[in-house]
Amino acid sequence: MYTPRKSFLSLLLLTAALLAGCAQQPVATPEDGADGLLPRKTGLDSVSAAYAFDLSGAKVYLEPVAVEYNKRYPRIGSPLRAKDYELDEKDVAKLQEVMGETLSERFLSPRRSELVADRSQADYVMKLDLSRFSLGAPLDPQPFLWRVYTDQSAYGTLSGELQDSNGNPVMRFSDRRDIGENFGGVGPAGRLERFTSVTFWRDMKIDLRRAFASLDESLR
Repeated sequence: MYTPRKSFLSLLLLTAALLAGCAQQPVATPEDGADGLLPRKTGLDSVSAAYAFDLSGAKVYLEPVAVEYNKRYPRIGSPLRAKDYELDEKDVAKLQEVMGETLSERFLSPRRSELVADRSQADYVMKLDLSRFSLGAPLDPQPFLWRVYTDQSAYGTLSGELQDSNGNPVMRFSDRRDIGENFGGVGPAGRLERFTSVTFWRDMKIDLRRAFASLDESLR
């Protein structure tokens, strides 16, 4: 039996399905379009690559990771400075190492590709950036802070661009990341967790593996 209520519900469900389908369609940015890169379906915010792009058996040079920090304003009465929430030189070196390991493990190895230390020997150059990056708490122990609990280890936007030997972009991706395996709030879905350098590097490695695994899937 036909009723206006059933008709309205059917129309509402159809509209929702159409909107969901549109939302899943990858869209090229003007920058990607200018470089001839085509959008790919992905679990990341965006991935674009050259037509029929194939990285099989390639040698890739990873440039030093660029980190740009989210602006922090010190709280009145707090002994912590904005600089305390940034990575020092040894931490940036470790971040470079972790990024190289996870990129190789989840993205290059499935294609029988590898990282090389000499840029002149590389077929491609990968540039990785962490922008609007912010730590949940200072990595270095503070004498006046015995224990620190946070709702996440860090957050930021991970982006990358792969260029061929002539400097032409062949792949570009970007994704906002909330870094922290068990974080996200109090309750079954997440909890506050004690923040230490150990938990930060564990969560960073887990998150980068997920990001590069999603990148791998988008190009299959």
